Amino acid sequence: MIPFRSVRRAYARAAVLVVLTVSAAACAKSAPLAPTGTGPWRFSGTVGTMGGAPIDGAQLTVTDGVNLGEQVRTDAAGRYSFTSLEGGRFTVTIAAPGFLSVTPVVDLFTDLEVNFALHNAQ
Repeated sequence: MIPFRSVRRAYARAAVLVVLTVSAAACAKSAPLAPTGTGPWRFSGTVGTMGGAPIDGAQLTVTDGVNLGEQVRTDAAGRYSFTSLEGGRFTVTIAAPGFLSVTPVVDLFTDLEVNFALHNAQ
């Protein structure tokens, strides 16, 4: 029979190892995107409903960071395109009547295509 004290010490060592492993993983950072140049860059894609239908007239506005104040609207097919943006990080607000707005953060260091889906406001 294994003494209780030995089992308890082995359990404590295993618990410390798990905590150290989890702590190390939590502290690890993924490498940031490496800039490939200063731009100008294109940021484009579509805005649609959660069911996949395009949203005509959704407004995309840069509300923070580089490119502050830039804005575009989607066409009848839900397509948008910022054609000449500076590279860097910015927040864009996407709004359309009858839908909940979203505010994703974008790291733009190359031409980027992103499709968004909005939830109905009800």
